[in-house]
Amino acid sequence: MRATITASGGADPAVAWARYEHLDLWSTWSPQIQEVIAPTTRIAAGLNGLVVGPLGVRVPFEVLAVDAEAMEWSWHVRLGPVHATLDHVVRPAPGGCTTELVIDGPAFAVVGYRPVAALALRRLVRRDLQPDGSPAKDL
Repeated sequence: MRATITASGGADPAVAWARYEHLDLWSTWSPQIQEVIAPTTRIAAGLNGLVVGPLGVRVPFEVLAVDAEAMEWSWHVRLGPVHATLDHVVRPAPGGCTTELVIDGPAFAVVGYRPVAALALRRLVRRDLQPDGSPAKDL
């Protein structure tokens, strides 16, 4: 099953892209990610690693393609027999940016992941997201 999820927000496109590009930032905007274990700190084609999720579940991944200039990247994840491919893009939009995720995998996995991914993408494109993942506080 294929599903497309989009989110728009006030983040500058370069900021949203940097949140994708730097693995150490993933846990700041994607609440289901506690840690990313990989030999480098930036996405690159051919990179293999583990995403550590709730309860310490480790999900192996491979980055398939990255086009930093176009702000597009793809990766493949698997958990046991369940495999999925996720294609991401960031685009400029009035007042900020839009991000799109196309996920291709078994229907039960895509349907179950869709609300979690939608929340993460909304956080990815937030202008006021702090390094710890919290919204900025008004002073």
